[in-house]
Amino acid sequence: MKNPSPALLLILLVPSVLSGWRSNEKGPLRVSKTNPRYFTDGSGKAIYLTGSHTWNNLVEMNPAGNSDTFNYAGYIDFMKRYDHNFIRLWAWELVNWDTRANFQELQKIHEVGPHPWKRTGPGNALDGKPKFDLTQFNESYFGRLRQRVTAASERNIYVSIMLFEG
Repeated sequence: MKNPSPALLLILLVPSVLSGWRSNEKGPLRVSKTNPRYFTDGSGKAIYLTGSHTWNNLVEMNPAGNSDTFNYAGYIDFMKRYDHNFIRLWAWELVNWDTRANFQELQKIHEVGPHPWKRTGPGNALDGKPKFDLTQFNESYFGRLRQRVTAASERNIYVSIMLFEG
């Protein structure tokens, strides 16, 4: 591929950048030379990526006042139980998700977080919480990202980080 897409580059680079490669691993995925519809890990063997989708596998998405956390370990167990080997971790740009237009049965506004930046103000954002300070990273967000990529890697699951949900 002459000009791989940004999403493909993340698939290729994220494992080596975030979790490092142990000596028994074959390295990051790359397009198969024998069949460009597949990837290979350096062994020459074609790897077919398959997985199950959910939006909130990186950030929490809960109705206002609900502080439940997504069961990521259970999600990884589910993936392995069905022989899946690929997930997309979805970064979510918005601070809330209004499901009233999507699902009649939900009719809720979900709060979304954590986000990559600290919310320190000055002043409040439209959701009533402090404005984001785009000069300060939220280390808990990046710690969560690293932990989730590492947990997937330890179970031989490839990860793509989707930086924009739209």
